[in-house]
Amino acid sequence: MKNIVVESLVLSQKTAILEDNKLIELLIEDNTNEKIVSNIYRGVVKNIKPGMEAAFIDIGFDKLAYLHIGKNKEIKSGQDIMVQVSKEGIGTKGPKLNLEISLAGRYLVYIPSNDRTTMSNRITNEKERFRLKKIINIINKENLGVIVRTEAQGCTLEELKSDFEELKAKYEVICKEFKLGIGPKLLYKELDFATKYVKDNVNEYVDKIVVNNEEKYEELKSVLKKINKEYISKLVLEKNKDVFDLYKVSNQIEKSLNKKIWLKSGGYLVIDKTEAMTVIDVNTGKFTGNVKLEETVYKTNLEAATEIARQLRIRDIGGIIIIDFIDMQKKEYKNELLKTLDLELKKDKRKSEVLGLTRLGLVEVARRRDKSSVENYYLGECPICKEKSNLKSINCILDDIEKEIMRISEHTSYKNITLELNSEVFKEINQKWEKILDTISEKYDIIIKPTGSDNISYEKINIIFNT
Repeated sequence: MKNIVVESLVLSQKTAILEDNKLIELLIEDNTNEKIVSNIYRGVVKNIKPGMEAAFIDIGFDKLAYLHIGKNKEIKSGQDIMVQVSKEGIGTKGPKLNLEISLAGRYLVYIPSNDRTTMSNRITNEKERFRLKKIINIINKENLGVIVRTEAQGCTLEELKSDFEELKAKYEVICKEFKLGIGPKLLYKELDFATKYVKDNVNEYVDKIVVNNEEKYEELKSVLKKINKEYISKLVLEKNKDVFDLYKVSNQIEKSLNKKIWLKSGGYLVIDKTEAMTVIDVNTGKFTGNVKLEETVYKTNLEAATEIARQLRIRDIGGIIIIDFIDMQKKEYKNELLKTLDLELKKDKRKSEVLGLTRLGLVEVARRRDKSSVENYYLGECPICKEKSNLKSINCILDDIEKEIMRISEHTSYKNITLELNSEVFKEINQKWEKILDTISEKYDIIIKPTGSDNISYEKINIIFNT
């Protein structure tokens, strides 16, 4: 069974997806850096680069966004255009845009700019594909662009029609907003990760949806009511509790941030990220098995393939991935390994492709990169050399502080504490994050007095109760 656990904190909202209590995916929203993928904007064309077949668009951010225009000669400098964000800005790069607008419902994706009806490749039953196409032809008399999602399997005409009409009405409102005024403007804001994931994925196989925030509880209740009133019983409110601790998510995240990942068999993975790619090395470790060496290696590689697919999802690693499995001689073993890896990656909604074996026996994988990886939220810079390190980020430390305050609020009657931190951490929080600390203080009705000390390690938090 599947559990969805949503942890709402002042600085972040995290959604953990668990299968049989095992973390398979983690969605993180930094509340200070708003998610903009799938948002629709009215943008202003600022700069056209014919040689690059690109234009740079002002959508109201500090950095201009990038739009590939091909040989489209209709776009002119200074023009207002409707665009949708397809990729977050990373580092020095601005967001990436798309001219083809798409709106996703629970069962359908509506693309008004084209006239094609396509179907999810995951719908493999030919009778079901034919039935769904027939329904779409009935409800889509104008031949507007539609993608039939995997979730549409088994849906009635009424369910699909309702979804389609809702998406059309939403697009009409967006078009009206576009015509009002001039200049950069947000026309449509995509749902946050937690709400979107629940809307798209809740079904009979989801056992619980756990939240620790009353507003999020009411929002998800409203979403579930539209899908199936019976699903509301799956929703559980653990108000102001550390739900990641309650459902054993925190320790799984901690393990996923390690460079070395142990397998049940005794083998292990070593995951190294560089700027250009991610390299994963598979080792037999303590696993000796009780059969021939070739069998031991094969079993370790199969287990590693499943764990690698899981780690790519949890860590949200994108781009080029090179995997050095343990060498095997038998061709059928190699083929079975690639097949297993491919099947495991197909469980991932992010587009991934196994490109095969190189001449050196390495496996190449490409995974679509939409946003920065999970470790960018959890891990920070070394305070001395300013390079990426295994130390917790300030974001992570602030989340830890809130969880400590959460426990004090739940289990004690104290209303005034001194927060003793490492001097470097205290300095950064005082300079950049004072408002976050004030919001935490207000949320739990506890006075927080931060102080710094050179005698405390970088990640340590000491609580002193004031009477």
